[in-house]
Amino acid sequence: MNRKLIVILLLSFIPLATINAQESQNIKFGHIDRHVRKTPDSVTNNIINLHNYLVEPCTNQTEAVRAFYFWIIKNIKYKNQIELLYDPTVLFYIGSNNCSSPVCVLKRRIAVCEGFSRLFQYFCNQSGIECYSISGYITKNGALQDRATHAWNVAKVDGVWFCFDLSWANAILEHTGVKSKANEFFMALPEEFINTHLPLIPMWQFLKSPVPLEVFNAGEETIIKHLDETTENYHFTDSILEYNKLTKAKQRLKTADEIFRVNPANKFNLAMEYYRYARIILNYEGDVDALQYYHFIKARKKLTKAIDLFSTSTDISSKIMRLQSMDNLRVIERIIEQESENFIFLD
Repeated sequence: MNRKLIVILLLSFIPLATINAQESQNIKFGHIDRHVRKTPDSVTNNIINLHNYLVEPCTNQTEAVRAFYFWIIKNIKYKNQIELLYDPTVLFYIGSNNCSSPVCVLKRRIAVCEGFSRLFQYFCNQSGIECYSISGYITKNGALQDRATHAWNVAKVDGVWFCFDLSWANAILEHTGVKSKANEFFMALPEEFINTHLPLIPMWQFLKSPVPLEVFNAGEETIIKHLDETTENYHFTDSILEYNKLTKAKQRLKTADEIFRVNPANKFNLAMEYYRYARIILNYEGDVDALQYYHFIKARKKLTKAIDLFSTSTDISSKIMRLQSMDNLRVIERIIEQESENFIFLD
């Protein structure tokens, strides 16, 4: 699949009825876009200075997210455009290898979808805008999805939740040069965005009637029918509030539980959450007390489970993550062995 075909596939997601709305956005945000184009090189090497420059003319959150969105899709390049819709095992999860941290993305000016989403999230959070980087399934030529291979954003802008996909917008802008077409993925409504993007867990859909994976895989007509006919009243706001009360480590385990509940066949993403949980525990700095020793024991158990899950697949993503998990497991086991004289753990 060549790059031109990728852009055609992306453009096929854009309804003709949205063209006028996109053109009006170009007019509405003209002064913001012009400000972004004039960004001096002197501020682009420091993430805080760049943020401060981008928000200078902004009078509300909507203008701020526009500045962040437009700067990123113009200046960050996708690491491999062909991965965007073609490779079912896209490696956006391999964080350090793919440079997903905001500072790294800004320095290298190259990223995969997770890098785009995390840089946008950083800018939003820096401005006091609630924003999340979301992992999930995407439509791929009608192919059924059994694992999440993409990342995008949701942000609460001036009190309303909207969806953003900066890596897809970048692909369109990069290959067509037409800014209005990239607007399809700027401040998209959740009930429209769900036609092409399904979060791993229901609360990130921001819908009162969350769309199940089997409905998503059935296509847009089935999704619309589900939204029109389902009377469920899911309180996603309450779910997000409870989620945010958890520690980062417990958020990973909560996500793992939800992945298994929603799609038990998705072993890869379940393993990824166990891996991420173990990484959080492993990054602990400080004296190891009884509670932290217990966390290391639990991390060892989850990482062992992750290795088993990764071993069930032969794709390159699973193989690489299995090796990384094994490396981290050896480190955790050394820590447990070193501290074993100080604690007795009854499993």
